[in-house]
Amino acid sequence: MRIIPTSIANIIYPKELPNGLFTSLIIACLLLGLSSLRHGTDWQGWLHVFENWLLMLLILPTATATVALPFKYRDPTLELKLMYYLGMFVAFLFTLAKLRYWR
Repeated sequence: MRIIPTSIANIIYPKELPNGLFTSLIIACLLLGLSSLRHGTDWQGWLHVFENWLLMLLILPTATATVALPFKYRDPTLELKLMYYLGMFVAFLFTLAKLRYWR
């Protein structure tokens, strides 16, 4: 039983790597973003959650993939999807450190 159809999975996930690894990274980022609800469950808390989701799932991964574009020009076999997920992992680690040290 597949969660995502194979045509969408081919677009989203890099080739020759386990899709469950990237799915678990996305789920972990979504769950870690919910940690901002400690500020409250009103609009302010949900704005913090939305900000964390944007940071972890869009802004930092896109910046990492943009920085990797010259490497893609030099080596055409480089997958930018991998760089995007690398940025997502870095954002995940950054958010963990932020939760640990920023109070």
